[in-house]
Amino acid sequence: MATLSLLSVVGVVACSQPVDGEPAGEPAVEIAYQPCDAFSPEALAAARIDAAPPDRMPDRDDPPNHACGFLSRDPSYVVVASAIGAPFSGIASDDRFTVLRDTEIGGRNALVSDFRGGSACTVSVAIEPGILEFMIGYSELEDFTTVDEACDQATKVATALAPYFPDHL
Repeated sequence: MATLSLLSVVGVVACSQPVDGEPAGEPAVEIAYQPCDAFSPEALAAARIDAAPPDRMPDRDDPPNHACGFLSRDPSYVVVASAIGAPFSGIASDDRFTVLRDTEIGGRNALVSDFRGGSACTVSVAIEPGILEFMIGYSELEDFTTVDEACDQATKVATALAPYFPDHL
């Protein structure tokens, strides 16, 4: 159940509206980083995520977005890792996100946000030229039933993976 509901959320997050709310038509940012291929079994083990191949999601163009879902079985959830070619500064002004707190992960600026007020928590890490985002859904049907639980876990995953972050997306 966790896979289906979070993948539905990701379809909404990765839609064609830019994260920063700016109109389409701005110069495209190229994102070469592929989170589906980037994390070694050692990195995934550090984050307590299954080393099984992730569910690769279709690449998006506006803004550029490469995403995949990684499964965890204990507790059971899917974390979606996305490399997004949109400015980090745009998150705070995007009405799809309610920023819960500013933080730092792996020496980089990060924002912990509730997505659309009730479906998923996102931890967005600033890595040039965009954002490396980790999303975990929550609902009464999930292992995480509140935004605080989902954000706590998403922050733990991002922190565990921080030593493996790229220098550039």
